[in-house]
Amino acid sequence: MSKKHQILEAAIRSFVERGLQGSSMALVAKEAEVATGSVYNYFEGKEHLINECFLYVKQNEVEFLLKHYDPGTSFEARFKKVYTSTIHFMLDNCHYFRFLHLYAFSPVITQETRDKLYPVFETFIKLYEDAYKAGVIGSPDAPEQHLSIYGGISYLMHYYYVSQIDISDEKIESMVNFAWAALSNSKQKTQGQTA
Repeated sequence: MSKKHQILEAAIRSFVERGLQGSSMALVAKEAEVATGSVYNYFEGKEHLINECFLYVKQNEVEFLLKHYDPGTSFEARFKKVYTSTIHFMLDNCHYFRFLHLYAFSPVITQETRDKLYPVFETFIKLYEDAYKAGVIGSPDAPEQHLSIYGGISYLMHYYYVSQIDISDEKIESMVNFAWAALSNSKQKTQGQTA
């Protein structure tokens, strides 16, 4: 792991455990086992650091999703795989998940940082757009659709985490099926049933 990645990982843990106010650059350096000056070599200050943590976590998430993504399958199969992989990413990377849950909508994450996510998520934005054009989903607004589904999954996962409830394969399948039912075009399903 590079020194920069060491610092990012330590910062994510610190922001989750101590909050933004309780996480100083010196404390992050200590947890990363580097000199405080090394942190400033990569990051201008705490706000720059937390924005870079946000991008780092989202890039890791996308890399994980792409590893499990098969563009040759049906829209339903692709969406379900994306949601299943999202849940597994949350389970396998609890500190990333908790970081996103705490800071995804924080004003400390700048619009410039958020704009950098569009190229990162291009494959999945295109999935929503293509599914809408094909009449498979009911809304053309990919970010809004994604946030509705992702937010619901995230909130439920946080509830399970806080309540220390085991997340079985059956629970995952149920979440994914519920997400797909919410997203898919009910008008098309009704027409398909009467045809």
